[in-house]
Amino acid sequence: QRNGVRLIVGLVTGWMSGRMFQPPAFDERNALTDPEAVMWETRFVSYFVEKMKGHPAIAAWDFGNECNCMGSATTAQFYNWMYAIGAAIRLADPTRPVVSGLHGMSTVPTEKSTIRLVGELSHILTTHPYSFYVPGCATDPLGTMRRIFHPVAESLLFRDLGGKPCFIEEIGSIGTSCNSEDRAASSMRATMFGAWANDLKGFLWWCNADQEDLRFPPYDWTAYERELGMMRQDLTPKPIMREMKAFEDFRRSLPFKALPPRLTDCVIVVPERSPGWVCGFGAYLLAVQAGLHPTFAGAEHELPDASFYVVCSADSVESFTYTAQCRIFDKARSGANVLVLYGSQSRFTRLAERTGLAADYGTKSPIDRRFSFPDAPERTISCRDSWTCRLVEKGCEVVSRTTDGEPAFTVFPFGKGKVMVCNSPIDREAIARTDAFTGKVLMPYYLVLARAREIAGIRHRVEKGDCPRVVLSEHPMAEGRTIVVAVNCERADITCPVAIDGRLARIWRGEVSADRLKIAANDAAVFEIE
Repeated sequence: QRNGVRLIVGLVTGWMSGRMFQPPAFDERNALTDPEAVMWETRFVSYFVEKMKGHPAIAAWDFGNECNCMGSATTAQFYNWMYAIGAAIRLADPTRPVVSGLHGMSTVPTEKSTIRLVGELSHILTTHPYSFYVPGCATDPLGTMRRIFHPVAESLLFRDLGGKPCFIEEIGSIGTSCNSEDRAASSMRATMFGAWANDLKGFLWWCNADQEDLRFPPYDWTAYERELGMMRQDLTPKPIMREMKAFEDFRRSLPFKALPPRLTDCVIVVPERSPGWVCGFGAYLLAVQAGLHPTFAGAEHELPDASFYVVCSADSVESFTYTAQCRIFDKARSGANVLVLYGSQSRFTRLAERTGLAADYGTKSPIDRRFSFPDAPERTISCRDSWTCRLVEKGCEVVSRTTDGEPAFTVFPFGKGKVMVCNSPIDREAIARTDAFTGKVLMPYYLVLARAREIAGIRHRVEKGDCPRVVLSEHPMAEGRTIVVAVNCERADITCPVAIDGRLARIWRGEVSADRLKIAANDAAVFEIE
C-alpha cells in the first residue's frame, strides 16, 4: 500500500512450477474432488478472506494459481469446486471481484474447465498464454505474428464466450534457455499494444525477479523456472521491465485516459462440440492478416448480430449440431454474408440448398488441394485435408478451382444474403504449418478471407495494402474522429501502404502519412484521423 501497489490475491495455490505443491495432509488426496480436502480449502479461504478483507491494498480475490491443473475432475466436479471456493470468498467479502486465475479453458461443455462454466462463476477471466503449453502456438519464434497475437486471441475467445472481462494475468518468455531477453522484450512490446487495442484490461509478467539463490521447493524443481523475472537476482531491470515501463509512460502521455472500444466487423464462429481453439486461432490470424477486425462466438449458442460471419472448419463429424448449422445459415437468410471454411468432416446437411454445392463422394484418405484466384494466379494456396470429400457445383458461382477442377472458393445467394465456401480447412492448416505467418514468403491463406471480405463489402477508414504482417484496429470517437492502432508483427521495420478515408490529424507513434505507415520492428503506430 505504501508503494501504490494493489494485489490480486491467489488463495488456493496447489499448482506451482509444473507440479503439485500442497500441504502434506493432502498428498494422497485429489484437491479438486476429495471431500476432506475441499472442506479444508473452503475453511482456509473463509478464514483468510475474513481476516484480510479490510486491507485497502487488496483489489481482488483469485481462486488460486491455475487451479484447473490441481487434479483430474469431471465438469460437474470442477464446477462444484469452483462454486464452493467462490461462495466462501463472496460470503466473507462480497465487495471485491473474484478472478478466475486459470490456465487454459475449453469450448467443449464436457471438459473439466469450460469457458462458459468459468465465466458463470467468476467476475473476471484470465489467460496464462505460455505458447509452449497451448496447442498450435509455439511453432514460430517470439517476435512473429503467431506468438504476438496468441495472448490476444486466447483472451478474446475467453471474453467473448465467457461473457466477462478478461486480461492477461500471467505471461513470460520461459527464460533465456530458449529465448533471449531482447527478443522477449520486443515481442511483448507488440503484444502489449495488441492487448491494449483489444481492451484486455491488464498485462502481468511472471514474475517479479529471478530466483537463482532459492534452494527449496518449488524453486529448485525446474531449472528454467528460476530465471523468469522482470528483474535479475540483484534487482537490476531486464529489457522486458523497461518495455513495460515505456509502454505505460506512452499510454499515460496520450490525451485520452482510455482507448475507445475497437470497431468489429466479423464474427468467427467456433465449434463447441469439439475443441474450438486451434481452428478459431487460425481463423483469427487469417482475418487480421486480411484487414478484418474479428470477434468470437460459439456455434451452439445464439450468435451476435453481424454482417459477416466466418465459420471454422470441423475436426469431427459432430463438431456442429444441426441446430447450430441452421443458426448459421439463418444469418445468411436474413441478409448476412457467411464464409464457411469447409473441411471433409464439416458435414453440413442440406448442403446444395444452402451453398450451391453437393458432395460427389467421400473417402477416409487425405487430399492435397492447390488453388489460386484469377487476379493472382501466381499466388498458389496449398492445403491438406485429413479426409477427402469431393464437391461439385449445384448452382453456385465458382470463383476459384483447384488444379484438378474441383470448386475451391464459391459464392451462392441464400435468402437476403450470401454463403461463401472455401473447400479447404485453411484455418487448421495455417496453424499446422510454419509458413503462414512468418518467413520470407507466406503461404497466402489470408487471401481467401480478403476475397470474402471484398464480396461482403466491408470497408474501413484506413485500408492497408497487401501487408499481412501489420494488424490494424480502429477506435471510433465523437465528431467523426477515429484512433487507429497498427501493430508490426515482424522483427524488422515495415513500410505498409495505406489509403485513409479522412484527414490525418494527430500522430502519437510511428511515421504516418496519407499513403503509408512506417512502423519500427515489433512496435506500433498510433494516430488519429477525422
